Amino acid sequence: MADLNLPDELTRLRLKELAEEVRGRFAKKGLSDIFDVLAEAAFLIRKPMETNEISGFSTYFEEQFIVFLNSNFTLGHERFTGAHELYHIIYNPNILKKEKVILDKEKYKEEEEAADIFASEFLMPEDYIKEIFYKIINVDKNSVLPRHIIRMHNYFKVSYKAMLKRLIQLGLCSPDKYEELVKICSIENTEKLQSLTKREGYSTDLIIPSKVTYISKEYIEFVKNNYERGNISYENMKSSFEFIGLTPDDFGYEYPQEEDY
Repeated sequence: MADLNLPDELTRLRLKELAEEVRGRFAKKGLSDIFDVLAEAAFLIRKPMETNEISGFSTYFEEQFIVFLNSNFTLGHERFTGAHELYHIIYNPNILKKEKVILDKEKYKEEEEAADIFASEFLMPEDYIKEIFYKIINVDKNSVLPRHIIRMHNYFKVSYKAMLKRLIQLGLCSPDKYEELVKICSIENTEKLQSLTKREGYSTDLIIPSKVTYISKEYIEFVKNNYERGNISYENMKSSFEFIGLTPDDFGYEYPQEEDY
């Protein structure tokens, strides 16, 4: 049987409670989509990064949390990364303020694992998963097919693989089916998954990279204001803009003849 690296039930229930609390907190503001939630909780930047080694990260800069998501990954994967980062900015603020970026995954292994569990609970609420499964699928756990996973992951806007693991975790799909069902989301089966997704009547948006570039307007104003107030140097402003594909020239800033930093 494949090692799915699922959390123990006590840990899962603890993170489920946190996810429900956070979901309810943002629902009161009318926010439910993970990107909308992140844009409210931090400066959100989505863009294709030059590397595919990083799905995303959070940082703390000038008393503000900033979340970067790499849109080179599939949209389903990117949304999961977003929920993972939401955990960090809500429950690990002191770590981010100290480290700026959580680079040492081994040192903070426990929090990294907690962030993944939180993301799963946040995006795929247990009770609602079960309700929708019995409403639109309703088959024995040994009879789950790829088309069933496709219907479910499109409903919850997560990746095929994340949905499959969640169904197994909740006892709706047999763990013995994992190896058989996961094959279709491998890179070599990309076209097959896309074809089956279209046949089921869904777009392929979730299983391809969005490559979208989204930059919070608040982020741009934040950088400009900090430079004009003398909180950051011209070079810091330049690097902050360069990361999002802009330059100080785009906003009429010229290189200072003398900088007092």
